[in-house]
Amino acid sequence: MRLLRENIDSKHEAKLCPRCQREFICKANRIHCCDCSSICLSFETSEYIRQRYEECLCTACLQELAVLVTSQK
Repeated sequence: MRLLRENIDSKHEAKLCPRCQREFICKANRIHCCDCSSICLSFETSEYIRQRYEECLCTACLQELAVLVTSQK
């Protein structure tokens, strides 16, 4: 098991993505700086994620799910 750093600095936190288990830097407390703010998710994709995960996902997983949900329409 990898050890996560508790805090990168006072504004960012290292987390494990609940979908892929990769470590990523979450900036939810400064959302305008967060990588995920650059991804545009459809309502359907947002609902899909909300129903399955309680924590933030890494950017790669958000992008993959955006494509997956869109292709299932």
